[in-house]
Amino acid sequence: MVRCIKDRLVAFKEGDEDAFRFYYEMYYHALCLFGIRMVKEEDDVLDIAQDVFVNLWKARETIESLVHMRMYLYQSMRHRCLNYMRVKKLEEMYCHEYALFESEEGFGDAVVEEEVHRMVMEEIEQLPLEQRRVIMLHLEGKNNIEIAEILKVSVNTVKTHKARARQQLKTKLKDLFVMTFVLGL
Repeated sequence: MVRCIKDRLVAFKEGDEDAFRFYYEMYYHALCLFGIRMVKEEDDVLDIAQDVFVNLWKARETIESLVHMRMYLYQSMRHRCLNYMRVKKLEEMYCHEYALFESEEGFGDAVVEEEVHRMVMEEIEQLPLEQRRVIMLHLEGKNNIEIAEILKVSVNTVKTHKARARQQLKTKLKDLFVMTFVLGL
């Protein structure tokens, strides 16, 4: 039996794929269990274990004993899992920073949008009463017929008030609309 173990190790070191397969089947499952204790994502652990065995194959000529092979496998698995966790942590940190950057950028847009809304509402408040009521109902999502029924006026009167209100708002807010267009808001 001792001779067989030494022969298999020699064969492995010389590039025998059957000997490699034997060691792969012998240690793969145990390495995966070892890795899962460190890295919770099973698919990633399986990939890491595959990489460890690829590197074992590349370093096969340096392996001097089964104890050395076992040490090589477990140390490689440990280092690769630690590297994996370090990279994952960096990715999460960058994703968090990116999300924070996006929210800050969105915050600035929201402030500008709120200011534009405030300015428009101030100008609406300056409209004559009938025009202001028509525009406010329109902003609530009401159509011309509904507005006419609520205000007890004709649909044509609603259209006239709406057209006049829009024209006044357009005139008073033209600089604001040019600015928002230029800024891409």
